[in-house]
Amino acid sequence: MKITTRFVLLFAMSLGLLVLPACSDSTTEPTPDAVDTTTFAYQDVRPDSVTGWLYYSLDSMKIVSPGSASWDIRLPYIFCCGRSRSIPVQLNSGSNGPGTTAGAMVSGRYETITAMPAGVTLRTDDTLAPVVPTAVAGPTAVFVYDAPSRTLRPSPDKTLIVRSGSGKLFKFGIVSIYQNANSNPTLDTPIGFYHFRVARLNQ
Repeated sequence: MKITTRFVLLFAMSLGLLVLPACSDSTTEPTPDAVDTTTFAYQDVRPDSVTGWLYYSLDSMKIVSPGSASWDIRLPYIFCCGRSRSIPVQLNSGSNGPGTTAGAMVSGRYETITAMPAGVTLRTDDTLAPVVPTAVAGPTAVFVYDAPSRTLRPSPDKTLIVRSGSGKLFKFGIVSIYQNANSNPTLDTPIGFYHFRVARLNQ
């Protein structure tokens, strides 16, 4: 029987697909979308369920290992099925870490903030008085709870201003916490997939 070159190629490709490694529920080194050298956007990044956090370094604009001391912001693993009612985004300082990262949550859209807003004071973090409020209702809510759909949505009118451990100034915004950035999530939509963006600010 005559075997064509195309058949051999297709057969080899199919074997290659069979030995691909399975994907885990954690992402330790995603490839960000680089807008320029000071602006990055990350898509569908999920913290490891065992570690419980995703650690991010502003100075390197990279996700770092849990054992690294260079992290500035950590994002929590979010349980599925509506069990989460708050999302404690934390900074590496105060009672949350050994670093000196400081920040402030400001009212303003990410796109319009290009420098430190007037009158804003940055402070170190504290579990009892967090820089990023954990309330899901009211004027300070960063993640707003929608009762009819039983979902949490990042407020588009809140932006985190952060001074990294090295003293550089950044803005940080979470766009979505649902897989594929679903714009109309339901209780059954996979949750805990962070879509966030970060950029250097003028000092």
